Amino acid sequence: FGSEHHVPILVYPNPLNPERYVVLNSSFTFREFAYLNNARQVAKLPDWAVIDVRTPANSLWPGKVVAADFFDERWQLKPFRAAKP
Repeated sequence: FGSEHHVPILVYPNPLNPERYVVLNSSFTFREFAYLNNARQVAKLPDWAVIDVRTPANSLWPGKVVAADFFDERWQLKPFRAAKP
C-alpha cells in the first residue's frame, strides 16, 4: 500500500514490556457515532488495518478500510490475501 494515501492502525505487544501494548493510531479510537452511547464504544477493527485516506472519514470509519486482520498466535502477520472485488 502506498504511503501517500494509506495509513496503518495497529496494536502489538510492547517488546520492552510484555505486559503492555503499543498502539499506532492517527486519531481518536472511537468515531462520533460511538459517543452517542457507551454500548457503541467497542473496537470495530481487528489487530491491524490499513486505511485509505482518500475516502473521507465519517461518523463510523476513519476512511476506507482496505485491509484488516488479526495477527497469528505469535503476533506475526498471516499470509496476505487481497480482497476480491
